[in-house]
Amino acid sequence: MKKSLVALAAFAAVSAFAQSSVTLSGVIKGGVAQSKYSNGAAGTNGNGMSVVDGSSRFIIGGTEDLGGGLKAIFQVDSRFRVDGGSGFTTAGGNTFVGLSGGLGMVQLGNLDTHYCLGSDQNGARATALGASSCSLLGYVNGREFGAGSNAIANAARSSNMIRYTTPNFSGFQGQLNYSTNAFGNEGTVGAAGKGRAIHAGLNYGNGPIKAGLSVWNSKSEDRSATATRADQKAYTVFGNYDFGVATVGLTMDQSTLNGGLMTAAQTEFKRRAWSLPVTVPLGAGTFLFTYTKAGDVTGTAPAAANRNTGATMLSAGYDYSLSKRTSLGVSYARINNKANAGYGLYTQATLGGTPPNAFGQDVSQLYMGVRHAF
Repeated sequence: MKKSLVALAAFAAVSAFAQSSVTLSGVIKGGVAQSKYSNGAAGTNGNGMSVVDGSSRFIIGGTEDLGGGLKAIFQVDSRFRVDGGSGFTTAGGNTFVGLSGGLGMVQLGNLDTHYCLGSDQNGARATALGASSCSLLGYVNGREFGAGSNAIANAARSSNMIRYTTPNFSGFQGQLNYSTNAFGNEGTVGAAGKGRAIHAGLNYGNGPIKAGLSVWNSKSEDRSATATRADQKAYTVFGNYDFGVATVGLTMDQSTLNGGLMTAAQTEFKRRAWSLPVTVPLGAGTFLFTYTKAGDVTGTAPAAANRNTGATMLSAGYDYSLSKRTSLGVSYARINNKANAGYGLYTQATLGGTPPNAFGQDVSQLYMGVRHAF
């Protein structure tokens, strides 16, 4: 009898374990960068070398089979820097809890939403994160997040997010997101806070074609009479085609910032941008080329204030695979700003340890690094 009970208990334990699983995964990415500032005011130009992190992370994820095709899902995405800067951020990345089944997936958490879409692959390769087209596409007239309110959809994750993702229908998959405040906390008790963010996206992937459409609309939290609004609207459409010898893509983005006091007339700043990414398989690696252009800002501000606010970016790199998990990368990226434009290399200050360039100043970076996925 005792042996039977022990066997039954062991069987139950194995069955319970089989119905749920927890995994540890992540990416460690870093390199050495030589950055150069040019065409700025006297005394502001120069160059320097630094160790640059490429958004390193480790992820604890899990699922539990609830029966009937329904699963509980969770993920804790924690970020760290290989250069030791800014320490360790628990759950600073895509972190969520939710349910998944035949009708789709629901997630609650801190999630990447809308920003930096397209087929630019620098973020997922061993080349520099700063070589990404997000350097221009994620902002209106530049400036990294943390240096101002010009970042669209945070140019990072959005907090307080409720997400629904549809099942895949012959390559088509939709997504709806809602946040009570995508930029942080809900504010003080009793405040006239009515901020929110709404996002809708539709993606298609089948055979050589991948394409998508994304719409973002957000309102800042504080809507009291003395507050300054910081509302946003953005539209992105992208697609790419794999020709076999090369994959060519096109991303087009229109982003708008709406400001001004709540009691005053609304001001509008609109920026259009486009990006052309190309990837070419070469031997054991892949060549990456991206050209991105942001137009001058338009809107309700005086025309003179909006002139010369555009920029261009050119990046090229090579990702060489040492194994399925480890690759080496080398890349070069350069941003040419017009006189009143302040675009910088993506994460150059937050992860690269180098300061933002001034408005009208150009910046370039030569990078060599390694990426390991586990």
